[in-house]
Amino acid sequence: MNAGSLYLALIYLHPGQQEALRRYENLALPVFRRHGGRFERILSPAPAPGGGPDPDAPDEIHLLRFETPDGLDAVRRDPEMVALVPLREAVVRKALLVRVDEVPLERYFTARG
Repeated sequence: MNAGSLYLALIYLHPGQQEALRRYENLALPVFRRHGGRFERILSPAPAPGGGPDPDAPDEIHLLRFETPDGLDAVRRDPEMVALVPLREAVVRKALLVRVDEVPLERYFTARG
């Protein structure tokens, strides 16, 4: 297991803002790195049965890791990130951020006697 703090972010965009999200992420990435953060994964939700988009699914799912527990707070306080708030608000309709812990699978799949 990796050390640090792990977060799952569900990102819901305003319509038509996919390219603007890339711009925001490219501007935010150096701030994340400066405070020990990184994107571990960026996932796109699969289409709903029948091939269309799932209206309840987020537009993207990010898995973020910070080297220290206070890394995310440091990013949020960083003046460079504060300056990006107007862009973020124009792009992101809603974001749900959940701190998560990795759980060893053995804990769930061991035989119970």
